[in-house]
Amino acid sequence: MRRRYAFALCLAAMIGLASMTDAAQAQTKVEEPQKVETPVKVHQSAEWYKTQERLWKAEIDKNPQNEEAWGNYYRAVRYRSWCESMPDINERLNAIVEDMGKAIPDTYTMYIMDYYHKGDVNAAPNMKKAIQMRPDNVEMYPDYVSYLMQTEDEELMADILKRWYNSGTYSPSLLNYAYNELSGMKANSIIFVSGDSPTFSKLLVQYGKDLFEDIDVICISMMWASNYRKLVCERLSIPDFEPIPQISSQEEADKYTDQMMLHIIKHTRRPAVYFSALMNMPSFKDKLYSEGLVMRYSEKPYDNLAIKRKNFEENYLTDYLRENFLPESYPASANKFNLNYVPCFKSLLDHYKQTGNTTRYDELRRLMLRIVEQINVPDEEKQKYYEEIDR
Repeated sequence: MRRRYAFALCLAAMIGLASMTDAAQAQTKVEEPQKVETPVKVHQSAEWYKTQERLWKAEIDKNPQNEEAWGNYYRAVRYRSWCESMPDINERLNAIVEDMGKAIPDTYTMYIMDYYHKGDVNAAPNMKKAIQMRPDNVEMYPDYVSYLMQTEDEELMADILKRWYNSGTYSPSLLNYAYNELSGMKANSIIFVSGDSPTFSKLLVQYGKDLFEDIDVICISMMWASNYRKLVCERLSIPDFEPIPQISSQEEADKYTDQMMLHIIKHTRRPAVYFSALMNMPSFKDKLYSEGLVMRYSEKPYDNLAIKRKNFEENYLTDYLRENFLPESYPASANKFNLNYVPCFKSLLDHYKQTGNTTRYDELRRLMLRIVEQINVPDEEKQKYYEEIDR
């Protein structure tokens, strides 16, 4: 008994010593800067960005010629402003770019950050040079494509999109979703989209897989860039826009965005104009008819339910919604996109139920339930989707 007691005391002492050692190590552990990625791919808190801002700035202080540190430092400050209010953000970013230009002039990182900061092809003439310096830099493909969409260099854009697709790094779910959107559209039509993922996914299907190349993808959020707007008008053979007026509120911006889309609709000779169901609805939403994952503009009502049914039963590829064996590189966007099948096909589910088509009803309902089951959201939010399905 005494031996056991002595052993227990010894063991307790060892555990206490180990705990003290762990605590000491935790106190002396050196923080390491981490790569700062776009929030589209990895969501982080404002505090996390603030920490990375401090750590990468320390790396710059140690070595002002550290290109990696400059790029991550700029992104940390920029993305932090997306998470919390930073009234001086423009001044801070301007100062960073100015200091960067002095420390690492004529470098790949400087060319990239200059364009990233200014967001204007005319104000950042070295962006093309940067792309040619590192055409296989997968992480920069979104910025490469955003830039090239505003230029007439179709050959370079096709090359970069092909490289991006072949890299296998883009979300398989987003590519499947984009394929389904495009597969149900008329040949030589137009689709309005908004945002990075809805735009890039379709361009990757077109240039990477050589599919639906006749469809014109127009990113409405980029129409504010004069170069892109001019190229769109030339491509569609329509009159250019009047000079953009001074915009002083979100309401005015939304109104003019609608005017730009209506201008294209009015002058285009394409057989059909579609809108991504992921977009904010325009003021003329009463003229948009859902055909599944896209809505078609029409001055007159038509049997859009029949087209939605054909898309689900014949055109759309939905196996990936049941089971996907490929790693998901954009989980947040993939969840958002996939969940869109529920409201987009709710009317078709009701149609199957009302007409007694139990086979199709059960198939579509199981698919919807599987989509909700797979998403990573709180149970309360899942319950709302379950209730919508069976409402």
